[in-house]
Amino acid sequence: MEGHLAVRTPWRIAGLVARVLLLATLLWGMLLSVLNTVTTEGTKEELRAALHRPDLVVTVEDTGELRWSASPVGWRSLHPDKPGSMDAELSAAQARGVTVVRADRDRWPPDWFEEVPSRYGLLVPVAWFLTLLAMLASSRPRYASRLGWFWLFAIGGVGAPLYLLMEPQPIWAALDDPLPPRSSRLEGAGGCLVSIALGMVSGAAVLGLAALFS
Repeated sequence: MEGHLAVRTPWRIAGLVARVLLLATLLWGMLLSVLNTVTTEGTKEELRAALHRPDLVVTVEDTGELRWSASPVGWRSLHPDKPGSMDAELSAAQARGVTVVRADRDRWPPDWFEEVPSRYGLLVPVAWFLTLLAMLASSRPRYASRLGWFWLFAIGGVGAPLYLLMEPQPIWAALDDPLPPRSSRLEGAGGCLVSIALGMVSGAAVLGLAALFS
């Protein structure tokens, strides 16, 4: 028995480390997405001056709003009188190395990915998809079925970090003895309803954090 536990322990530690790293990456990305919504009003002249910086990131919203920054904080915003009036200048700047992101708001994957400054590449989306694959590969998630967790992943944007916190047992008890199976858990319909509720709560939390940082 002791030998069996000795063999399992390194794998459990490795799994815990992977969970912590994935969770930290997702929470970091969510924080950046909140900071990216905190902007101060800028002018066309300020944007044109900033476009000469190759480390600049410009986000073009589907509403026509432009946001730019050369760091994770300190975002400025501009609402041009005519949407698309700066497209030629943005294209020229993009050819010089400026990163221009055009948000499509397709809601899949969770749209807060689009708020993560693109200078960080695919780090946050990769962490999200790895967590999704881990959930789909799980033999029997403890707190919800795979379909229930799928809804939590798909709606509201908090399913992935919540999964890392809670499955297969809470992260703070990851190295304890395995917990017995739960008598009940969220199935598909319950997961859908809970995901909508959590989406509303997380949206309100984002607004609160944005107001706090503004």
